[in-house]
Amino acid sequence: MSASHLFLASAILTASSSVALAAFLLTRAGVAPGARSLAAFVLIVGLYALGISAPAPLGQGLLALAPLGSAVSVDFIIALTGRAKVARPFVYMIGVAATLLALFMGAGEFFETSEGLRGFRYEGAGLLAVAAAIALAAFGNGLLVDALRDAKGKRRREIAIVLASSLIGLSTVVSFAPPIFGHFVAPWSILALPIYPAILVYAILRYELMAANVWARRAAGYALLLLAAAVLAGLLAAAPLSLIAPATGFFSLWLVVASAMTCAFALGSPIRRLADRIVFAEAEISAETMANWRAALLQVDSPQEAMSVASRHLRNAMRLPVEARLGTSGPEPALCCEKTARGWVARIQGFDDAPPGARRIAIVYGDLLAQALEEAQRRRRRAEQERLAELGLLASTIAHDLRNPLNIVNMAAAGAPKAVRTEILEQTRRMNRLVAELLDYAKPWTLEPVAIDLAQALSGVEAHMEAGATLNADPLRLAQALENLLANARAAGARTQVFVERADGATLIHVCDDGPGVPEDLKDRLFQPFISRSNEGTGLGLAIVAKIMTAHGGTAALGRRPGFSTCITLRFPP
Repeated sequence: MSASHLFLASAILTASSSVALAAFLLTRAGVAPGARSLAAFVLIVGLYALGISAPAPLGQGLLALAPLGSAVSVDFIIALTGRAKVARPFVYMIGVAATLLALFMGAGEFFETSEGLRGFRYEGAGLLAVAAAIALAAFGNGLLVDALRDAKGKRRREIAIVLASSLIGLSTVVSFAPPIFGHFVAPWSILALPIYPAILVYAILRYELMAANVWARRAAGYALLLLAAAVLAGLLAAAPLSLIAPATGFFSLWLVVASAMTCAFALGSPIRRLADRIVFAEAEISAETMANWRAALLQVDSPQEAMSVASRHLRNAMRLPVEARLGTSGPEPALCCEKTARGWVARIQGFDDAPPGARRIAIVYGDLLAQALEEAQRRRRRAEQERLAELGLLASTIAHDLRNPLNIVNMAAAGAPKAVRTEILEQTRRMNRLVAELLDYAKPWTLEPVAIDLAQALSGVEAHMEAGATLNADPLRLAQALENLLANARAAGARTQVFVERADGATLIHVCDDGPGVPEDLKDRLFQPFISRSNEGTGLGLAIVAKIMTAHGGTAALGRRPGFSTCITLRFPP
C-alpha cells in the first residue's frame, strides 16, 4: 500500500469512527452534561482528518476548522470539570471568529513533498487560526490539570483519561508545524489521529463520563469494533488491487477480488465472536455455574444477604455493575426483588437495550434468587414455629404455676394496709398481663383481613394521611399493634403523632414520639421478646407488633422522621 493510500485510509477511519461516536452520543447520551459538545467535537475531528486528502478548496476549508474544534473541546471540558463557566461565551467567540477568518481569507496552501506526498502549510489568516486553536487547547488542558489536582478516586481517573486523550490529539497534528517554518514535510503524525476518537470512546465506556444507558455504552464499543473490522476487510481487498491491477487481466483481477472478499467473509465471524466476547457477557450459562449460584444462595439467611451475594454473582457474570436489590428504585441495570402475596418475585429492570445473553443471565438468575428467598423464608418460618412452640409450652407452664399463687397473694393482701394492698394488686396485675401476653405471643394466629378505614382506626390520635386511606388487614391484630405502639410512644414522650403514606404500592404507618429515643444497645434487638425501653413494660409489646406484621407479610422497623426521636414504621405489602 502506498503512503498516499495510507493517508486516505487513516482519514476515512478517523471520519467514520467520529461520525459513529457522534451519532451515539447524540442519540443515546444527548441529555447528559457535555454530551452534545463532545459529539460536535469528535465530528469536527473527523472532518479535520479528511482535510489533508480532500480536493483543494474543500480540504482548505476543513483544515480551517481547527479553532472551532478547540472551542467545542473547551466547552466539553467546562461541562466536565464545572470550572470557568463564565468563559464559555468568550471561548466560542474566539473559536468562531478565527475559523471564519480562515475560511474567508484562506487558511493556507497545499504542497507536494519531494516523495510525491501531499502536505499543507498554514499561512496568513491560517496562522491566526492555528494560534487561536493552540491558545484554546492550552486553556482547556489547564482546566483539566487544575481539576485533576482536586479530584479523587473515579473522578480523578475520568479527568486523567480525558487529559491524556487531549494530549494525544495535539500530538497527532505536530507535523503541520514544520511547513510553517519552511520545512515541507508530509503530516505523518496525522496517521495516528484514529487513536484519538478511540481513546474518547474508551473514556466513555470505561469511566462512564456520560450518564448514558450502560447497554448503549457497550453498543457504541461494539459498533466501533465492527467498523474497524470493516475497514480492515476493505484494506485486505484494496492492498492487492493497488499492487497488481495495472498489469492484470479481467480474469486475474476477478480472482484476486474474489479471494480478498473470501478472506473478509472468513474473518467476519471470528471478529464478531471476538467483539461479543470483549463487549458483551457470555450468552451461555453452564450447569456448573448455576449449581454454584444455587449453592451460594441457599446459604443466605436474610434478603439483605441474598442481595449482596446476587450482586456479586451478576457483576462477575456480566462484567457490569449490575445490582440486585429490594424494591424498584435505584440505578440500572438491576434485578429488583419484591415480596408479594404470592411469594417472592424478581424482575429485571434497565435491560431493554441489553443483548440476549445478558437478559438470559438476569432472567435465569432472577428465578434462582426468588427460589432462594422463598426457601430462606420457609427456614425462618420453621425456626420461628419451633421457637414459638417451645415458648408456648413454657408459657403454659408458667401460667399454670403462677396464676394460683397470684390468686392466693391477692386474697392474702385483703387484710393488708391500703398502700401495701394497692402495690400488691398492681404488681400481680402486671404479672398476669405478662402471662397473658406471653400466651398470646406463643400461640398460632389465624388472620381475617378486611378493608379498614385508617381514619377510623386512628381516631383519637393525631394522624396525617390522605383522605379515604384504607388498608387490607386483620382489624383486631392491627388495633393490637397500634395500641402497643401508641402506648409505648405516649409513655416515652409528650408528643405522639402517626403518619400514613404509600411507597412502591406498600402502605407505611409511622408511629412517632419525641421521647428520649431508643438506646444504642437496644436498636438491633428492639423487636425481640423481653426487650423494653421502659422499666414498666413487659418486653413483649414490640415483639407482638413484629409478629403481627410478619403474619401480614410486612415488616416492623425502627425509622427516622424530622422532629421526632423515635419512629416505628409498619410496612404493609401491596
